[in-house]
Amino acid sequence: MIKELSTVRECIVNTNVTLKSIIQDIYSCDGPIESLTQLNADGRNQINVFRNLIENLELYAREAESQQERSEVLEEARNQREYLTSNIASFRKANVECMARIHKKSSEQLLGTSKEEQVRHKLKMDKENLLKQSSTVTNQLLSVSRQLASTSQQSLDTLETLLKSSSTVSNISSEIKNAKGALTQSEKLLNKYGQRETTDKIIIMFAFAFFLCVIAYIIQKRLF
Repeated sequence: MIKELSTVRECIVNTNVTLKSIIQDIYSCDGPIESLTQLNADGRNQINVFRNLIENLELYAREAESQQERSEVLEEARNQREYLTSNIASFRKANVECMARIHKKSSEQLLGTSKEEQVRHKLKMDKENLLKQSSTVTNQLLSVSRQLASTSQQSLDTLETLLKSSSTVSNISSEIKNAKGALTQSEKLLNKYGQRETTDKIIIMFAFAFFLCVIAYIIQKRLF
């Protein structure tokens, strides 16, 4: 019995060290979720081993020949149960912190690579291109206006050419109005997409948070 009791005590020490090492690994884990799941499986296994070893101690205490030896082994078993309880609390805390880190990391990646962000960037580039085109048209108009001012000082022989130029200016003005209308529509579209983007982000974050809560709930149920 002494040899068996000594073996159990040695196993308890080794199991305690292994369990604490797994808890530290969970504290340092940043994902993915598969890594956390594997660490949890290893931790649960060590907790079960620890619990079985304590039960062996209690069994040896009941079979002890003397009252003094029985009391000593029972006290040792109670102390080991306190250590196990402490380890389980640390195990749960490590899981909560790890899940929070994975959640935060996943949220940052999700928001950083969202399609809404890409659409917003594309619309921004389109707006900048439209503004550049508008600036080019405006510069062309100014150039035409200067030419017309110079032409108005010429003789009556150039009147027909001036009228044609005026017609060209009218057409260009019409194009500018159309371009201005397109810019206005683009601005409204950008504002609409901006509002949609904020709403979609909030919905995605709530959905992802709910998903992680479900995962945490399932893990908790399976663990405990």
